[in-house]
Amino acid sequence: MALRVRIRLRAGRREVETSALVNTGFESSAPDVAVPVEVARRLGLWPPKSARVVSADTGGGEVEMVYIEAGAEIEVEGRRASVNILVNPYIDEVLISDFLAGELGIVILDAKRGHWRFKDEEALRSSVEPQRWPRRG
Repeated sequence: MALRVRIRLRAGRREVETSALVNTGFESSAPDVAVPVEVARRLGLWPPKSARVVSADTGGGEVEMVYIEAGAEIEVEGRRASVNILVNPYIDEVLISDFLAGELGIVILDAKRGHWRFKDEEALRSSVEPQRWPRRG
């Protein structure tokens, strides 16, 4: 089992509630969230009005994605952060970068069983079921 958390993404007046995979292999130097095109569309970020295209090495090879700096706010269990949005047409679920997981204070206790907690709490939390989105790639 992988670790997934329930999130709310907000961009302007639009929001999406979904699960997000906490992906420690998604290495980043900023609070990045990768989203499928459908999630970006529901947030009013697709098609983009102004954004830049970036290339990234992923598990599936090199991918070009639309990068929207400070494109949204994420909320996980009441904790909020401003996030950059990477729109990836080849994924079917939202991905949280290692940087953002650290910023939110997410500590993985048991990746196999999906157990986690916040670094300033003792409460054990469990992974949520994945929510899949249609791929557009």
